[in-house]
Amino acid sequence: MSPRRFKTHAYYNFKRSEKPVQFLYNGQIIDAFKSDTIASALFATGKDIFSRSFKYHRPRGIYDYQGLGTELLFTVDGTPNVLGDKTTLHEGMNVTTQNAWPSVHFDLMAINNKLVPLLPNGFYYKMFHKPKWVWPFFEKIIRKAAGLGKIDVSGQHVDKRYEKVYRFPEVCVIGGGPAGLAAAKAALDQGKKVLLIEEEPKLGGHGRHHSETINDFCDEGQHGKFAFEIVAHLIEDLVKHPNLEVMVNTNVFAIYEDNLVAAQDDSTLYKIRAEAIVVCSGATDRHQVFQNNDIPGVLTGRGVERLIALHHICPTEKTVVVTTHRGGYLTAKMLHGAGAAVLAIIDSRTQKCAQNDQSIISGLDIDVQYEQTIHAVDGYKHVKRVHVGDISGTYKKNSYSCDSVVMAVGFKTQLNLLAMGNQKPKWCSKRQLLRIKDLPDGLYMAGENNGFATFSHIYDEGHETGLAAARGEKQPQSHRTNDEIIDALPADINCGGSEHFICKCMDVTRKEACNSIAEGYDQVETLKRYSSMGMGLCQGKTCHESVARLTAEDTDLDVEAVPTTMRPPFSPVPFGILAGRAPHLVPVRRTPMHYCHAKLDAVFMNAGQWKRVDHYKDAIKEAKHVRDTLGIIDVSTLGKLQVEGPDAIKFLHMMFPGKFAKLGVGKIRYAIMIGEDGILFEDGTISHIEDGKYYITTTTGNQASIVARFWFWLTQYEFDIQFKNLSGVFAAVNVAGKRSREFLQKHVTIDMTNNAFPYMACRTTELFGIPVSLFRIGFTGELGYEIHFPAEYGDAMWQTLMTEGEVYHLQPFGVESQRILRLEKGHLIPGVDTDALSNPYEAGVGFAIKDDKEDFVGKTFLKNFKERGIENKLVTYQLESGAPIPPDGVMILKDGQMVGRVTSSRFSPTLDRPIGLAWVRYDLSAVSTKLSIRLENKTDVTATILDHGAFDPDGEVMKA
Repeated sequence: MSPRRFKTHAYYNFKRSEKPVQFLYNGQIIDAFKSDTIASALFATGKDIFSRSFKYHRPRGIYDYQGLGTELLFTVDGTPNVLGDKTTLHEGMNVTTQNAWPSVHFDLMAINNKLVPLLPNGFYYKMFHKPKWVWPFFEKIIRKAAGLGKIDVSGQHVDKRYEKVYRFPEVCVIGGGPAGLAAAKAALDQGKKVLLIEEEPKLGGHGRHHSETINDFCDEGQHGKFAFEIVAHLIEDLVKHPNLEVMVNTNVFAIYEDNLVAAQDDSTLYKIRAEAIVVCSGATDRHQVFQNNDIPGVLTGRGVERLIALHHICPTEKTVVVTTHRGGYLTAKMLHGAGAAVLAIIDSRTQKCAQNDQSIISGLDIDVQYEQTIHAVDGYKHVKRVHVGDISGTYKKNSYSCDSVVMAVGFKTQLNLLAMGNQKPKWCSKRQLLRIKDLPDGLYMAGENNGFATFSHIYDEGHETGLAAARGEKQPQSHRTNDEIIDALPADINCGGSEHFICKCMDVTRKEACNSIAEGYDQVETLKRYSSMGMGLCQGKTCHESVARLTAEDTDLDVEAVPTTMRPPFSPVPFGILAGRAPHLVPVRRTPMHYCHAKLDAVFMNAGQWKRVDHYKDAIKEAKHVRDTLGIIDVSTLGKLQVEGPDAIKFLHMMFPGKFAKLGVGKIRYAIMIGEDGILFEDGTISHIEDGKYYITTTTGNQASIVARFWFWLTQYEFDIQFKNLSGVFAAVNVAGKRSREFLQKHVTIDMTNNAFPYMACRTTELFGIPVSLFRIGFTGELGYEIHFPAEYGDAMWQTLMTEGEVYHLQPFGVESQRILRLEKGHLIPGVDTDALSNPYEAGVGFAIKDDKEDFVGKTFLKNFKERGIENKLVTYQLESGAPIPPDGVMILKDGQMVGRVTSSRFSPTLDRPIGLAWVRYDLSAVSTKLSIRLENKTDVTATILDHGAFDPDGEVMKA
């Protein structure tokens, strides 16, 4: 049996799983139980030090045992910074310590504890910025000294699969404690579908270890039972309900607008949209600041209770309990029953105020000292002695030789999720804690979010709030009796010494905070960033209240004005969760002709989920072949949408800034799309293929967003149309080059002459017996035809075209060749040559806008852009023959000042020189203007601005 395990508790019948497991800790086999966390299993074996602090490398051990701080971070199976007090064990788990060398027990970097305090505040900001070469050198040293875990870059975890799951409950309850259980039950009784989320492996919250006898519960049948027994009964009844879904081991890390809840369960991201959200995230033990408050052996009351009740671990041999409320006496009794020697209870209240709580420890021979609190502890690797005295910290009264001190000095509310409703917490002087009173519609709170209360009161409040959420009523008013209000001790028991840690995660002491304030960082947001307190992995979950109160005290500000902004995520979230599946696990989309390209040894590129041909052998030679002879490219990835019906024109006029009422059957028109903000994001074509039927082609990257946009507007207005997404129904190729008409005319029955089938026209016919639609457009700048046909004929169509085209020297080309050809013509690509600030007038496509229409998406912003005038312009340019090719994105200079940037740059085999598109200031966009392009090697080349595409400026080739 592990040295800290006990078999039975003297006063309470706590139950736990006895199933054994083994795991590795720094290469050593550790025996534990399946119900253990990493931290509890290690602590049970007698280990006290689990990590080293971020900056000073001071020893760190168990503190609150609730996953709030960084004391218990491990590397688990190769994944760094895993919370040891939140992670349950599994057989064969490999756990290693981090941020210490050679070990956590003997860390040479602990010399920082002596050296760093001698350096000026924020020394790394001040000392390593000049000369410039200094910082890159010292940055590696500083990061290694102050870092946490190391990311595995070997690739062994790339197979981990990340999923995204959606839930749509009517009521979502966050927190499975007494208030959450009551809220869920109330909503279920109203016939609602309820989702109950709990971050622990089991429901119950702090009720699982609450040992008080309850005699005023709403269910008289439960009177006289311990709180943890009542909670077990409530859970047993609740989970049987058919309308309840329970998610445990699930971390809710954010609440966004419109009641969107983001939660994580291992490698799954849950996006939960609920009609009402009830937050019952509770409260945690208040973080008290005093001399050496970070030493291993300084424990919180509820942390101790969890170790005893959930894991049968007695966390100490000799201890002192420091308290301000009834809970400290309950904790002391639990410790005593587990076998610990409780030397004293140090109660800050008067004996009269605490008289009702003394009966809890009656007959246990525990000394109680009133109107006192902790001043300091002695020790380094563990607590050796506790000093206590008056609350003001002016004189010391007693000291105790012990191995721990248990802090039960009130509770701080867990408000991070509630604060994401755009509300800052404010200090409530009556309840002596931070509170949020006003919440947006649909968001509710209950339980210890409103401050400590008795078990029955918390349950009743949760039930009342759950009813209000189910009925869509206002948040019920919260109240607390005088007996339930816990007076807060001074935020720092300031009685000497310099190791008063406000933020244990970032090793920020009270002295450092005061020095930062003296340097001028006297506003809490700048103070927080300069000193780094509250900015570690815990994001202030432990120290937020202490930071606010002490900043107010040290800057003479009102504490209500001091609490800092709380932003998502509430707790650390792996990037894999946010990013989604690993790239090779994303669904891969292939065109119907994909394997034809593969047989030709094509080099593929990723275009979203699509595999497209980048090139076959040489992109430049392929582009030149299209100009000289005949080429074919697979364009099946284009979006293909169809709109028809009485309101087709009305709908198109709403979606696009152009006009199409006069677009005749068989005609094509270039079209752009803009967002509600007036920003250009798409261009394509609209073809009138039959009377009242319109066929829209979109770029590959935007097809999904455009479909979503169409459906959105169709749900907002009553357009009498039929809309079809045919993107997967049809395959498509583009045959381009001087001989394209000659080649196709041989295989179709329609007249392909220029008069019968002019530029920007469309026709339907059959090709090799397959029904096709032909669209004469010129993205490449050549005479060319897009051929759209049923996707199931893709392979056969490609092979037949290649075979029949041999006599015309038909050769395939890829996307890179197409981009060279379009750049020779000066055609832009939205998202490549434009960004989130590009308006269509400056991009040169204002001709596609008809702003005399009554309304269309983005019209208001377009008006603003037009009135503002052109400030920047997208221009074509060319370099001298033989000049180096600038990479995309480099700067454009004029007289040494940046005046623009290159968006697309390629070598033109037709013109034998580099060409490109670039954004420049409007006053420098005149034709023939000379500008300097800065290359990566810091040399410049001179570009000349053109007034058109470098190739075939009058369009004679594509219109021939």
